[in-house]
Amino acid sequence: MQLVDLRERKILITGASSGIGRATALLVSQLGASVVLCARDASRLLETLEKMDSPQKHRCIPFDVTDFDKYDEVFTRAVSDGKKIDGLVHCAGIARPLPIRAMSPSAVLTIMDVNFHSFLHLVHTYTKKKYGCGGSIVAVSAANSHYPQTCMSVYAASKAALEASVKTMALELAAQKIRINCVAPGAVDTPMTQMADEGALDKILDKQLLGMGKPKDIANMIAFLLSDASSFITGRAMFVDGGLLGQ
Repeated sequence: MQLVDLRERKILITGASSGIGRATALLVSQLGASVVLCARDASRLLETLEKMDSPQKHRCIPFDVTDFDKYDEVFTRAVSDGKKIDGLVHCAGIARPLPIRAMSPSAVLTIMDVNFHSFLHLVHTYTKKKYGCGGSIVAVSAANSHYPQTCMSVYAASKAALEASVKTMALELAAQKIRINCVAPGAVDTPMTQMADEGALDKILDKQLLGMGKPKDIANMIAFLLSDASSFITGRAMFVDGGLLGQ
């Protein structure tokens, strides 16, 4: 019997155009799920779709997660085939360095909107009976919220807020038979990481026992949390950090 089985599941994934989001979309399609792919860049979403198992089973909905007035429209399109959503994965995010001297209300709000506020809106919309039917929600946090880096205080705060909200929302969502968890990756080889300061990245990798991670390493944990194999886990942050936090 297959331990992680997502057949007959419909999973909505934000940030599905690259990195961890793309790897998650590819993996869950291999595990039998139908996937609703969301990201801002329509052409890159199509690139993801072309790599997936049974592309005809899935659909792309270009969408900026900070466009908060569009959430109902996106979810309505996602269930227009008559099947509700069984799982939600929030991979969309930005890791923008922001020194204290450069902070402004708009700069802080941009990071919080993409990384945290959008997650709250996604969960709020998913829990409407016309869109979701129980299942599992997974958000991507970051080891940065536990392992400080210079100029990343707002980014770390956005991920810490996400983790705190997961713990609290688990209390409410259990009654709706919805589990909610997050994963906290260490350094992973994604386009976002490739833009990071090399010196800061090297310091992390020096302490990350298993070296640089791959997007699929994180996708594996996400798929596990989406599946019934994790049916007794909710309100938790799962560290997939190559041993970073053990240092």
